[in-house]
Amino acid sequence: MSDSKTQQLDGLLADYSVFYQKLRIFHWTVKGPMFFQLHVKFEEMYNSAALNIDEIAERIVGLGGRPMGRMSELVAAASLKEDTGTTEASAMVKALVADQRALVASMRQASADAANGKDMLTANLLEGMADADEKTAWMLEAYLG
Repeated sequence: MSDSKTQQLDGLLADYSVFYQKLRIFHWTVKGPMFFQLHVKFEEMYNSAALNIDEIAERIVGLGGRPMGRMSELVAAASLKEDTGTTEASAMVKALVADQRALVASMRQASADAANGKDMLTANLLEGMADADEKTAWMLEAYLG
């Protein structure tokens, strides 16, 4: 159970976990003329998401909380939705852009709230993650044209 110090981080952990799994399934199942580029990009993205999951979970522990670990908990707590069987490459990219935009918005809000609470470690951690995800979302949007 989360407390007020970790509630937003718990939500981010859940969302990143769903996002990570979506990236994995897209990496495994992408097809078409952009297979090679997207296969590599999705792997790069899930590796980055895994690092963010670890950082968020460790920050939860650092604040005295206990990170969720069961998939059922993570999916139930996430605002992002699991993949529904998307098979077309551009639909995958569009779904990832939407998820990244949602993650960035959540991170920016959680960062601002942490800064208001004088928790600059959390604020700075989340701002760095948000900056990187915002750039990746922009790049994916550029891919879509």
